[in-house]
Amino acid sequence: MKALAFTALLLMPLVSSAQQDGSRADSTKVSEKQHALVISAGSDGMRVGVDRPDTMKSGPDTIRITTKRKLIRIITTTRPGIDTSETFADRIKDLRQERRNLFTYWAGLELGVNTFIAPDGRVGDGPQSGPLQLNNAKSRFFAINFMEEKIEFGSHHAGLFTGLGVEFLNYKLSENNTLAFNGDSTWAVAMEKPELRKNKLRQIGLRVPLMLEFNTKRAQLPADEAALKRMGNGGQYSRKNNFHLAMGVVGSWYFDTMYKQKYSEGGHNVKNRSKDDYNLLPYRLAARAQIGFGGLNLFAEYALTPMFEEGTAPDLRALNVGLTLVGFN
Repeated sequence: MKALAFTALLLMPLVSSAQQDGSRADSTKVSEKQHALVISAGSDGMRVGVDRPDTMKSGPDTIRITTKRKLIRIITTTRPGIDTSETFADRIKDLRQERRNLFTYWAGLELGVNTFIAPDGRVGDGPQSGPLQLNNAKSRFFAINFMEEKIEFGSHHAGLFTGLGVEFLNYKLSENNTLAFNGDSTWAVAMEKPELRKNKLRQIGLRVPLMLEFNTKRAQLPADEAALKRMGNGGQYSRKNNFHLAMGVVGSWYFDTMYKQKYSEGGHNVKNRSKDDYNLLPYRLAARAQIGFGGLNLFAEYALTPMFEEGTAPDLRALNVGLTLVGFN
């Protein structure tokens, strides 16, 4: 079988005064400075290699195919009369979206303490906490806020945003008791044995905020082409040294509830899981406030609705306090 070899290159033509007059660049000099992909087919199979690697430059593309007797060049250039550049209005639209995303503090990973306030004012325990007495340090709140949308009031300094997220509420019970419930009430049953290593109640739900947000840092849009050019192509805006504040409500709908216990019995590890609802409300409306500086964001949420259905347990109001670990913007 006869061997067939061809070479495909992206070439930068050498521009000189002679070329502007219609003369052609020296193909030997051009090829010495370009990448070459060589594919050969022969009796011993197919081979692929790279010849003369170097840094490629911008310019019209040239494909060169070399056969035994011929050199074929295919030169590609932009068709005349076609404008491939973005208009000023398009760039302003992109910059406004970039600024809106950067100065909205919702999307990200949140971590905090999850507890409640009892009718007697105690946080996480007390005589009027009923079935739940918590280990506050180990009762955690975690949320993944993955979508946000903001309406600006004239500029990025003030706006109203909403979004979507998933939240995980963990209530770590501190006493060696178990939860019991029926259709009328939920209560705690004290146990001497076994000694519980894990004793927690967990809820998972979707969350939607409606928040009024304020930012202090100046981040003006360019007024004309000259100002746009001075901004450059990357890193137009930064939230460094920006003080931000937001207030509003967060509505949650809980689609999963689980009560979990772990203990040892007869030398064996035992795990108990229950998917009952324990008379917990499947929804929550919470007042939320958040404050921060730069990329730091601290938040607190206080439930305006009780944890349990009315009359089934004490009027406990959930409280979450934490910070944004990772912002998605």
